[in-house]
Formats: sequence, structure tokens, C-alpha cells
Amino acid sequence: MTDPAVVALARALAEASSEEELAGLARAEADADGTWRLRAAVALLRAAAAGEETPVPVPDAGTLFRVGRLIRRDEVVEALYEADLRDSAPDVAGLDELGTALADGVWAERAELDEALGAVSSEWRVERMPAVDRTVLRLGVWELRHRPELSAGVIISEAVRLAKAYSTERSGAFVNGILGRLAGEVGPG
Repeated sequence: MTDPAVVALARALAEASSEEELAGLARAEADADGTWRLRAAVALLRAAAAGEETPVPVPDAGTLFRVGRLIRRDEVVEALYEADLRDSAPDVAGLDELGTALADGVWAERAELDEALGAVSSEWRVERMPAVDRTVLRLGVWELRHRPELSAGVIISEAVRLAKAYSTERSGAFVNGILGRLAGEVGPG
């Protein structure tokens, strides 16, 4: 039997009408220490889309793509974190095309991303930041620069969710503050 909280989250994700609403649902799960619930809900929606019998309605392709993007960021952060610790290119074997583009883009531009982060982080030098926070921040800055189809609010909300899920509760506020400062300065390209 599927956990009722997972079913409820899957239904809410399927009914979300905007990126902002999806990001809010995901952030609420991170606040409730429910990253596992988010992954399980996305898996449930994917199963429904594949024709399996599930307690949730079959999502349309657009919803499935947007919901999948939430988990994709988790996978990208994991790949980039490992790459940062090894100081070698990220292993993108398990990532889809968009996930690979995100990981490769962040890795290729990490010196420029670190420079931008260092310019607004007076308290922490980039190399002294916790590796997870640094990874999440790099992804956030890269998305602010290269993903104009996403609002800064969605990008920052997702980065805060990732920081809370993989680092500490305080990391969420730290990431929010840094990316908030950069959002007005970082433009496309």
C-alpha cells in the first residue's frame, strides 16, 4: 500500500498549475524533511504515466516534465557535489539530456560562477563554503544566467529546497540570501 502522504503529494503535484506552485510544494516537503516523499510522489506519477495502476490520475506530459525537473535538480546536485569532491568532471551517466546540460554547464563555468558568488558573499570565501552549499549556489547562479524561461523566484526556491534537503536548515537562508543578491545582478548569458 502506498503511503497516503505520498499519494496526496502526487495528486497536488499533478494539479499544480504553475512552476511557482510546484516549487512551493517541493519547498514545503523540504521544510517537512520530506525529500523522500517528493521522490516517491514523482515515481508514482511516472508509474501512472507509464500505464501502471496507481491511486493517482495519469498526468499530462507537461506536468510530468515539470515534476520531473524537481527530481532532476536533486540528481544534478548529487553529480556536481561528487565532482567537486573529486575535482573531476561530473558523472552524467544517469542523467537525462537536460540534467547532463545542467551538470556540464555548471562544471564548465564553475570559475566564473565562483567569482560571482565571491563578489556577494562577504562572510564566506567560496572555497570555504560547505561543498553542498557551494554546489547548490553554482547551480542556482548558472540557472539564473542561462534559464530565462524560469523565474528567479522558482530558481531560488528550488535552490533553497536543495540546500535544506542536503545540507542544514541554516543553509537554506544562506542560499536564499546569496542568490537573492545575485538575482538582480545576473542576467542572461
